[in-house]
Amino acid sequence: MHPSDTTSRAELEAALLRRLRGGSPAIPRLPRPPGPARFPASPAQAEACARAWRDPARPDRVVLTGLRLRGPLDVPALERALAAVVRRHETLRTVFEPAGDGLVQVIHPVPAVPVTVVEATEDDFAAQTLAALEPPMNLRTGPLIRFRLLRLAADEHIAIVVLHHVIADARATEVLLADLAEAYLGADLAPLPIQYADFVVWQRDQPGRAAAVAAKVEYWRTRLAGARAVPIPADSPPSDGPAHRGDLLAVGVPDDLFARLRAFARARDTTVFVTTLAAFQVLLARLGGTRDVAVSVPVTLRDRAEVEGLIADFSQAVVSRLDLAGDPSFETVLATARDRFAEDLDHAGVPRDPVVRELPGHAAELFDRVEFGVDRETATDGSGLDLEPLPPRWPYAERPLTVRVGHDEEHATLYVTYRCRDFSRARAADLAEDYLTVLAGCLHDPAAGLFGPGAPALRIGRP
Repeated sequence: MHPSDTTSRAELEAALLRRLRGGSPAIPRLPRPPGPARFPASPAQAEACARAWRDPARPDRVVLTGLRLRGPLDVPALERALAAVVRRHETLRTVFEPAGDGLVQVIHPVPAVPVTVVEATEDDFAAQTLAALEPPMNLRTGPLIRFRLLRLAADEHIAIVVLHHVIADARATEVLLADLAEAYLGADLAPLPIQYADFVVWQRDQPGRAAAVAAKVEYWRTRLAGARAVPIPADSPPSDGPAHRGDLLAVGVPDDLFARLRAFARARDTTVFVTTLAAFQVLLARLGGTRDVAVSVPVTLRDRAEVEGLIADFSQAVVSRLDLAGDPSFETVLATARDRFAEDLDHAGVPRDPVVRELPGHAAELFDRVEFGVDRETATDGSGLDLEPLPPRWPYAERPLTVRVGHDEEHATLYVTYRCRDFSRARAADLAEDYLTVLAGCLHDPAAGLFGPGAPALRIGRP
C-alpha cells in the first residue's frame, strides 16, 4: 500500500507497523475451562479500571457510535446477529475483578445482550444517546456493550452502539459493525484464531518485555522533557453543569479542500492523517503564541495479523511534539512531522501512567488537554439496507478539546468535542473555521512561512 493511500488512522498505523509482522511465532490460543474463564488483565485494562474505580462519579470512557439504517429492518434477525457477534468476541462478555495485587478479566458464557427498541423521532437522538449511556456500566458485572435502536419509521432506524473503552477502541467499532452486517445477512461467523486474553498472556510472557518497556519509557522521558501543555483558545463561558459536561460540533470540510488535501498528501509521500495533524499544530501555535506544540494523538497498535479482527482496546495516547520555532514553511513542518510521528509510533505500546511518572510537574496535561485524531467513516449497502454513519452528539467531554476528522473516499467532516465550561458553541465554531482556514493556506502555498504577515487571518485572536 502506498503511504498516501493510508488516509485513516488505523491504516496509517498498519502501514507503519506492518514491518513488525512476518516471521514471528503465532500467538497460541490457550485452553478455556468450563464456565467463566479467568485471565490476567492487560496493563491498559488495569490502568483504566483503577481510574474508573478511583472516580466513580466520572462518566464512563466509552466508544460511542451512531448509524442510520434506511430500508426494511428485521429486528429479530438483528438481535440474532448481535448474539452471534457476542459469541464470537470474548471481550463482549468480559468483566473485571480485583485479585490479590492485580486485576483479572473474567470471560463469561454468552450472555443475552438485548436490542432496546424505542419509538422515536430524529429530534430524540440526543436524549436517547444520553439514555444509552445511563446508568454507568459496571466493570465488575457487565455487560460492557449496549445496543439501542430508535425506530423513526417502518423503514428508517438509528442504531446507537455503546462499548466501554476498556474493551474497545475506534477500530473495534468497525469490526463489530462488519461482523454484525455479515451475521445479519445470514453468514456463520467463523471462530477467531485467538481472543484478546490470549494476546495479553502472550505479550506479558515475551522475553525481554520489561527491558523493552523500560526503553520506551526512557524514550518518552527524553522526547517530552520540558514540554508544556499547549494553551487552548477557550472563552470560558458561564457553565452551571458538571465539569465533564460537553458538546459536539460537526462542520463539513469543503469537498474541493478535501480533494486537494488527499492529492497534496499523495504528492509528498505522506498521509491525510499526518498532514491534518501538522496543520492542527500550526493552528495551536498561532492561537497560543507558542512554537513548542504537544498534542495527544490516539493510536491503535494492532501490529499483529491475529489481532486485526478483534473487538478490543489496542489504543494508546501518543503525544506528538512539534518544534515550530522561527517561521518554517509547511513543507518543512510536514516532513518533520511525518518522520517524528513514525519514530513515536516505534516507541508506542506503554501505558501513560509510567510515562507521566517520569516527567515533572503537570505532565498529565500533555495527554488530558487537547487531542487530535482522524478516522475513516464508511457507508455500507446490503440486503436492502443503506447504512450511514451518524456520530452522536456527545453529552460529555473527556478533555477540554478534541478535534477529529472523519472521512470516506470523497467527503470529510470536522468534529469538535469541547467542554462547555471552557468553550462556547460559537467559539468552537470559530475554532473549526480557523482550522479549515489554516489547512487551506498550508495546502495553497506550502513553501510560504507559517507565522509571518502573509499568514491567513483567523477569527480567534491571540490571548
